Amino acid sequence: MSPGNRNPGVANYSSVAAGDTVVTARRPLKDAAERVLGRLWIDQVPVRLASEDAMLWPSAATAEVEGRRLCWPGQPGPGRAVLEQVAGLRRRMFEDAAEPGPPTRVVLAGRGAAVRAAETIVRAAGPGAPGVLPLTVLDDPEPGPLTRLAADPAGLAGTAVVVAGDDPVTDTLRRVLLETLRGASVPPDVLARRFVTVAPPDSAAAKAAVEAGRPLVHAPAQTAFGALSPYALVPAALAGADAAALLDGAAAVLPALTRPEDNPGLVLGAILGGAVRAGRGTLVLGGYPAALPGLAGWAARLLDDATGGRLTTVVQGGGLPVVPDPDLFLVTLDGRPHQDDATVTGPLPAQLVIWEYAAAVAAYLLGGDPLAPPPRRAPLTVDDGTGEPVFADGDPGRAVEVHTTVPSLAEAPDLARLLDGLASMVGPREHLAVVAYLDPDETRGQGTQVRRLAALLASRCDRPVTVAWGGRGPVPEEPPGEPGTGNDQRDRGVYLLVTGNVVRDVPVPDRHHGLGMLQLARALGDARAVRADGRPVVRLHLENRWAGLARLLDAAKGEG
Repeated sequence: MSPGNRNPGVANYSSVAAGDTVVTARRPLKDAAERVLGRLWIDQVPVRLASEDAMLWPSAATAEVEGRRLCWPGQPGPGRAVLEQVAGLRRRMFEDAAEPGPPTRVVLAGRGAAVRAAETIVRAAGPGAPGVLPLTVLDDPEPGPLTRLAADPAGLAGTAVVVAGDDPVTDTLRRVLLETLRGASVPPDVLARRFVTVAPPDSAAAKAAVEAGRPLVHAPAQTAFGALSPYALVPAALAGADAAALLDGAAAVLPALTRPEDNPGLVLGAILGGAVRAGRGTLVLGGYPAALPGLAGWAARLLDDATGGRLTTVVQGGGLPVVPDPDLFLVTLDGRPHQDDATVTGPLPAQLVIWEYAAAVAAYLLGGDPLAPPPRRAPLTVDDGTGEPVFADGDPGRAVEVHTTVPSLAEAPDLARLLDGLASMVGPREHLAVVAYLDPDETRGQGTQVRRLAALLASRCDRPVTVAWGGRGPVPEEPPGEPGTGNDQRDRGVYLLVTGNVVRDVPVPDRHHGLGMLQLARALGDARAVRADGRPVVRLHLENRWAGLARLLDAAKGEG
């Protein structure tokens, strides 16, 4: 790859390395990357990213004028600045010998790629290893995980909480967690040590933490990035991950990202952005290394947030089939350089930096603004605009209700033919987006069943199927002041939204509703917005989640 380390014996294959990190590409991805590298060098993108040039994106320029700090890609500075404070917080938690004893787990409430990076960091450190606590991430209003927390008073007594960010969903989760811990009779002085907030200094979340006398860690404003920011490092360090070593490893690769040659982040970004510009709009991420669980899922969320959905990303996990097609390209982690379209190999600290850098480069090439504030979701509603279900499949109390305004789908006589019709609507260069407003836990929730459903649907439509949970992924969101716009990924999507009744809801303090009602309202608003954007959408509501998914799986197999 030019520039880079060429392999003279293999004309179709090139690689670029920085220390232990290697990025490779084969034709035609190699050629697509080389076509855009010249523009990146002329525009001095490596130097401008390293210097945090505010003129790279409109949101950066606005933030500079307003004096706001932002999370930039792959920058360890903000994370390093809080290490001593976080070490002090952890010492206070563990040196307290009084009841209820030291923490035994960390719960992280927050949204975006940064919280998924925290999860990846802790998983790489090995929960169960000496000094490493399990980390539970709460990033949507699904009641299931919180119901399980509330049902374990002993576990609540050993829980430390990190609230990362200041968006409305995170604030709701903050209030619910506080009420849950108080209901478990956790003493106020323990809450004062174990309930940590990470937020910008002038945010509502920061002010609430100060007023309550609870720990506050200052952070830049959230963006698509933040794997090395306090949003990821504070919960990871409190759970026992070695944040200082992580930052040292990340800093070691930074010099390679300021040069035009032998720059793995620049090359990976050129591969991603160049592929889309060449007509390959769907990235398939696969080949996960056992030592870095969760990396592919984090990278997929990062790329979707950074590019605004201009690049569709499918994580090929859990047996999800992907049929080869000219608009797809494969990037594997620790893959086969001479066979896969592209590969990325390296230790976790370097991968966090390089993927964030590459996402920024891809966004630059594709006209995205990765430093824009998190988009505003479609308004909450108690109606998705479809009225009564067009039909219900199954026994009362266990049925699957079908909601849609697509005429051909509304005429389907049963679930099997509805799914057939939905699959047939996914055209060339499109994908089917399954968005489940359910419990993603693989063992105690509906995670395994939903992924099986996605795999069966992928086999039916011979096109990629993406899976998102509770609005984490490709669902309609509206930037402030720009109603009707948002994630460009919707332009290539056919949508299947799955909602379900909640057996035990979790009340929201000072509100007349619970998390389950809030989750359903978000789903209904999303369904309305997708339909208003001109995309086909079906919402399936499960009167009983387990029975409904079993019925859906049978229908997707063509049974019954």
